[in-house]
Amino acid sequence: MTDKRANKLHKMHNREAFTAYIFISPFLGSFLLFFLVPAVYSIVLSFYRYRGFGNATFVGLRNYVTLIQYPFFWTAFANTFFYLVVHIIPTMVISFSVAVMLHSSYSKWTRLLKMIIFSPQVLAVVSAAMIWRVIFATRSGVINTLLGTEIPFLQDKLLMKLSVVIMITWRGIGWFMVIFLSGLTTISKDIMEASIIDGANVIQRLFRITIPMMKSIFALSFIIETIASIKMAVEPNLLISNWLDAPVDAMPILNIVINNIKGGNFGFASAAGWIIFIVIFLLSIVQLRLFNES
Repeated sequence: MTDKRANKLHKMHNREAFTAYIFISPFLGSFLLFFLVPAVYSIVLSFYRYRGFGNATFVGLRNYVTLIQYPFFWTAFANTFFYLVVHIIPTMVISFSVAVMLHSSYSKWTRLLKMIIFSPQVLAVVSAAMIWRVIFATRSGVINTLLGTEIPFLQDKLLMKLSVVIMITWRGIGWFMVIFLSGLTTISKDIMEASIIDGANVIQRLFRITIPMMKSIFALSFIIETIASIKMAVEPNLLISNWLDAPVDAMPILNIVINNIKGGNFGFASAAGWIIFIVIFLLSIVQLRLFNES
C-alpha cells in the first residue's frame, strides 16, 4: 500500500513538473532562440572577419587587438565612463532625497508630485532629446534666450557631454524615485517608532536606520544604472547630433558596435560587444563587493 501511494505521489509530481515546464516553454524557447544562440554565435563571430555575405575568414584575436589599438575606442570608452561617473551620484542622491520626502509626506499633492517627477521616464527618448535640444540650442535655445547669451552647449567638447549628463539625470530621477519608495515601504514602522522613543532625530534615523536597511536597494540601483549608462546610445546621438552621428568628443562606446554593424564589419562589432559585456560584468562584480563590504 505504501509503495502504491509513493508511486502515485511520484506520478503526480512528474505531472505537475511537466505542466510547469509547458507553461514556461514559451520563455525558454524565446530565450534560446533570441538570446543564447545569438550570444554564442557572436562569440564565434568575434574571431572572424565577416561582411554578412560570402565566406568568413578566421582572424583569431585580431579583432580584439585592433579594437584596443583603435583610438576612437578609447575616446568613446572615456565618454561613456564620463557619463556614468558624473551623473550616477547626483541621480541617486536626488532620487533618494525625493523618495524620502514623499514617503514621509501625507499631503494630498503627494500623488500629483509623484506623477510629475516620474513623467520624464514615460516620455519617449526621441521626444526628450528634441526638448533638450531646444533648451540647449546656441542662438535660439531657451537658456541662451533668457540669459541673452550664446553659450555653445551642444558644440563645446565639455558642455555637450554635460548636456547629456543633465538629460539622463533628469530622466533617471523619476525611475529611481519609484525604486527607493518601494524600498522605504519595506522598513518596519516599529523600528522607526522605537528609534523615536529612544530619542533619535530625523538625521540619525536616516543615516543609522534607513540607509543601512536599504543597502541592497542601493546596490541594485547602482548596478542597473551602470549597465544602462554603458549601453547608452540614443541620448547623446539624438541630443548632440543626428542619429548615430554624434561627434567623436561625445560618442558613446555602443556607437562602435552599431556603426560597424551598419558598415558590415560583423566580427569587429561582435568583439566590441563582448568587450562591453566584460566591462559591465567587472563593474557589477566590483559594485556588489563594495556594497557587501560596507
